[in-house]
Amino acid sequence: MNDAERTIKLDLREVPQSNTKRPVLVVLQGNSLGQTIKLEKDRTTLGRGSQADLVLRDEIASRQHAEIIRLCLEGNCLEYYVNDLDSTNGTFLNGAKVTSQQLLQDGDKIKIGDHLMKYAMLDEFEAEFQEKLHQMTQRDELTGLRSRRSLFAELDRKITDVARSAEPLQISALMMDIDFFKRVNDGRGHLVGSHTIRDVGYIIRDVVGSADRAARYGGEEYMAYVVGSRARALEIAEGIRKTVEAHPFPASTSDLTQTMHITISLGVATFPGDGKAALEIVQKADQSLFRAKLSGRNRTCVFDPEIDRPDSFHPTVDASAIIYGPADAQ
Repeated sequence: MNDAERTIKLDLREVPQSNTKRPVLVVLQGNSLGQTIKLEKDRTTLGRGSQADLVLRDEIASRQHAEIIRLCLEGNCLEYYVNDLDSTNGTFLNGAKVTSQQLLQDGDKIKIGDHLMKYAMLDEFEAEFQEKLHQMTQRDELTGLRSRRSLFAELDRKITDVARSAEPLQISALMMDIDFFKRVNDGRGHLVGSHTIRDVGYIIRDVVGSADRAARYGGEEYMAYVVGSRARALEIAEGIRKTVEAHPFPASTSDLTQTMHITISLGVATFPGDGKAALEIVQKADQSLFRAKLSGRNRTCVFDPEIDRPDSFHPTVDASAIIYGPADAQ
């Protein structure tokens, strides 16, 4: 019998076992999709506010919307209850409105606003599996940056919180696109193209200062946000552009001495001056990115309502206003 025909016998004593199950909440629907929170406190709060244990990015949720109460007797915590905290729109358990503390059973569904959560008893391996699934929805595997959905939800929450607090704080969205990326794929191969996308992601992460504030938007496009002044956002955008321009990217997977140079174009829009909501800011940053492409690439354009109207894009538009890039390319 050869090795291909041999069946390896498994020693079942080596299979990890876990008999201890602990209560968790798993988000089944909503912006926090896949998130798992362990119920390890006597009171676990759920709500829109940043102080909640499980923050729900949900306009329908109250800041302190509901809580999970743990009841323990002589160190044994066997019962968990859901309780509504006089929320505006109510908390629902298996479709029924919660009007008083309700005992939770394994598999129960709790609905708050647009979020649906499951109360479940999971062992450590099941809980770890759920957490890995959640991370897969939050991160781009190639670059390590956040997913587009994850970052947009975070930007939306930050802008909403700032708008409600009337705090004089600016938040800028950066939209970015590698210039002439098709030439890399066609001329160097898709593996080199993937490595290029990855390495540009690393540069963006390092210049922005965190992988949590940047995302791979799709293909060779990226998105990031900057909390602070528009000038600070421009400084970071230009830092990304200049670093990408100067960086020697691998041009071959077999000969590491071969390098190439690429460029990137960027668009910037800022809350609250350019828009009052995350979607509006991102759209306007994207319009500015389009102008950067039309005006020669390898530059940063800041949103200008007189130029960046959706119906005004045309190669002959004078896009020299508020453009940052190489002087000989303007």
